[in-house]
Amino acid sequence: MLGDALEYPTRGEDAPTTVLVGGLLPLFAVLIGVVGLLLSVLLVGLVLLPLAAVPGIVLLGYYVAVLRAVGDGEGNPPRFRGWRRLLLDGLRHLAITVVYAVPLVLLLGLFLGVVAAGGAASSDAAEVAVSLAAVVVGGLTVCYLLAFAYVRPLALANFAREGRLRAAFDLETLRAAGLSRAYALAWLLAVPVWFVGGALEGTFSFVLVGFFVGFYADVVRYYLYARGLRTALDGADPTPAEDEPAGPARRPVSRTVLPELEEPETFAARTRSVDHERGWTDWETDRRD
Repeated sequence: MLGDALEYPTRGEDAPTTVLVGGLLPLFAVLIGVVGLLLSVLLVGLVLLPLAAVPGIVLLGYYVAVLRAVGDGEGNPPRFRGWRRLLLDGLRHLAITVVYAVPLVLLLGLFLGVVAAGGAASSDAAEVAVSLAAVVVGGLTVCYLLAFAYVRPLALANFAREGRLRAAFDLETLRAAGLSRAYALAWLLAVPVWFVGGALEGTFSFVLVGFFVGFYADVVRYYLYARGLRTALDGADPTPAEDEPAGPARRPVSRTVLPELEEPETFAARTRSVDHERGWTDWETDRRD
């Protein structure tokens, strides 16, 4: 699965153009943001700053397109086209992420509040109680952070698969797929891709190569998420093996279906008497015996 995922962004004739556009979008976002900050003293800068988010939103929409293409069984990654749909899908991608992140933000705020209360405790008993509360809230925060990292890609993949925003919150489907070995394996394979891609992106961003490496790694991750979901729901791996031809499976021919052919002499001896009795013409000589 990981080998197919690493190869996926390079498939198709448009792969170089797709990787080029995918790497340039975050670069444009950075450039627009820098120019907007430099011109922030003018009204032009205030207009440019919101526009810096547009390339990132389009990129999120493209990741939804990747999830949709893999879920539909398409072999090649999608191209950057239909910019309006990419923008709308990017907004939906962002909205789903925000909804799932709300409990995490609340838990983080509660944890910081408990820590602040611990500094204002006036007695040893109060300090112990606040410390226990901090441990409990901190543990809940870490648990939800792991759940968020595990479920959010699954929710996005199901949204792309169904084409409906409510599919991202279909708890029954998410539970069934999330507890499957197929999605768990896909998610675990995506973790090192996430870390290595992020490290390379941060290291080489100053020479601009990092933007393209980061985009490549993200496409690999979203491929794994969509393939894991489809395998979990359909019960079969959507990608056929390389040495196995695509199409319906071939069944072996049984002797009961296709009997063994007779020798010409045996066939002639067995049928000539019947032909002669019924007055049929010999098919080889076209004459009657």
